[in-house]
Amino acid sequence: METVTFALTPHTSAIIVQRRRYVDAILRSMETKKQLRSRVLARRDALPEEVRARKSAAICARLEQVLAEALAGAEGAGTAQVSAEGTSRADATGGSAVPTVAVFASMRSEVDTRPFVEAAYAHGWDVCFPCMVREEPAAGGSRAAGRAGADEAGGSPVPSEPRAGDVPRMPSGSRAAGEASGRRAAGETGGTSGSPQMRFYRVAREQLDAAAAGFLGAPLRCLACEALERDGFQAVDPEELDAVVVPLVAFDDAGRRLGYGGGNYDQLLPRLRADAVVIGIAFDEQRVETVPCEPHDIALPRVVSG
Repeated sequence: METVTFALTPHTSAIIVQRRRYVDAILRSMETKKQLRSRVLARRDALPEEVRARKSAAICARLEQVLAEALAGAEGAGTAQVSAEGTSRADATGGSAVPTVAVFASMRSEVDTRPFVEAAYAHGWDVCFPCMVREEPAAGGSRAAGRAGADEAGGSPVPSEPRAGDVPRMPSGSRAAGEASGRRAAGETGGTSGSPQMRFYRVAREQLDAAAAGFLGAPLRCLACEALERDGFQAVDPEELDAVVVPLVAFDDAGRRLGYGGGNYDQLLPRLRADAVVIGIAFDEQRVETVPCEPHDIALPRVVSG
């Protein structure tokens, strides 16, 4: 039996070594992120409820102030406000002069966003919330997908009974499990038809109770777009968003964000208009010296903390 030996050129060997180091660096970063995520979440969970409530109120008040100032020029600006891609705010929003703000309903020990949501409605802004959806749900429906996600998280997709008029808190572990399951199905660079994807839906103030009993109260449940539209919730494209409030686990002074591991916001941010306002919110206890960074990670322009 003849043995064939392949000799690598110095250039090829250098490429292989470089790629191996790159992969090793990513693997080390992933493990570091996992450890950092656990440490910061434990620190956030340890905040007393009364301290968390006081800090949340202050953060929401500051967030409202920052966005009110930033969006003041958007109201009534019409076609005068044009992004770097040549798309005007009026073109992207169908001519509407009402700012569209995307926010999240808080879960576990996150900053409680309910004071900000109420303030946003008081300003007359359009308010949108994220939901994991399927364009073409598989046989068995979205409830089965949600139940599978809940089993992984050790939780349940069935929400607790919301209080009338409240933006509900999410069940324990839901955002991490929901983002991770969405990333596994949709991949790093975006989903395909039939795979779970994060989309934003406009929720009017009078729809809030229905949303709380539906997709806001059961974040693990992957729903069909048709079901949400049938219930009166209108999908909002990323290009229509004037401002996005981003959840996070940890952040550093450079604006690097450690999320829950799903990659949904890393996929969303590049699709926003150049003039969209992007702000993360967190407690000061979530600030770290350095957040490990990978090539696909996107830093936040601003984080409001307290």
